[in-house]
Amino acid sequence: MNKKFYSWVQFDRDVVKIARWAHKQNFKNIYGVPRGGMPLAVSLSHKLDLPLIWDKEKITAKTLIADDIADSGETLKRLIGKRRIKTATLYFDEKSIFLPSFYCRLKKGWIIFPWETRHSSKYDRTV
Repeated sequence: MNKKFYSWVQFDRDVVKIARWAHKQNFKNIYGVPRGGMPLAVSLSHKLDLPLIWDKEKITAKTLIADDIADSGETLKRLIGKRRIKTATLYFDEKSIFLPSFYCRLKKGWIIFPWETRHSSKYDRTV
């Protein structure tokens, strides 16, 4: 499988892209999908000066949901259901059943994020 290493520099640039889009959306808070969405959610929280929410039951139409990848799309679809809630991801897989409101990159191969370790990556010998 083709591995792609995603750097902190790329992450910082993508946070700026998402923040520019999100700034126009009038969000009131941010929810990060555990675990992969947490680094993005925290960075956006600082950049946009918006509070993080930890309880998914408190998600509203004014909440931005952040995740690392819309891979299969199952997680985001299950979390949002039929509600109209905006989402932002770093990567989007074209095979995903869920299209994020905003994404930065198309997923091509296995993405290795800078916050992953050998134990947290599901791909053998990636880190």
